[in-house]
Order: sequence, then structure tokens, then C-alpha cells
Amino acid sequence: MMPIDFEGANITFTKPEGWTDEQCSELRVMRTEDGRYVSVWKPNVEDIKAINEGRPICLSIFSNSHPPVSLFTYNELGEHN
Repeated sequence: MMPIDFEGANITFTKPEGWTDEQCSELRVMRTEDGRYVSVWKPNVEDIKAINEGRPICLSIFSNSHPPVSLFTYNELGEHN
């Protein structure tokens, strides 16, 4: 899956110092008024095939702790599904 820029994104996280483009890319996010950071990811054909086959989606966070997270889809109105 690839992170994509989206309407409402207001921050760009850059890759950690010393990391290569192959290890990490920048990430556009929206910081909400209640303190959440939302990023949007688009699956490619291989991702969709893997999901349809029942393979899990993995989440990797570069941090000293694991913050609360959620995964969801949204429609063109920006509503969570």
C-alpha cells in the first residue's frame, strides 16, 4: 500500500534521519482538532488480491511506544465505513 496525499492533509512527516527512500517515504497526514493524525493509503492490485485471499493487513509504527490506532475505509464523503 502506498500513502497518498488527500484533501485536508495539513502536515508532512519526513523519513527518520539516516533512512533511505527504500526504507521510508514522507507521509501526508491531517492533524484533527481532537489530536488525531489521519493518513490515507491506497492498495495496489497485489494488495487487493492479498486482502481478498484473507491475508492480514499489517501496521508498522516507528516510535518509542505504540499509540492507539485504527484502520478503516472511507467513502467519497469522508465518512468512515
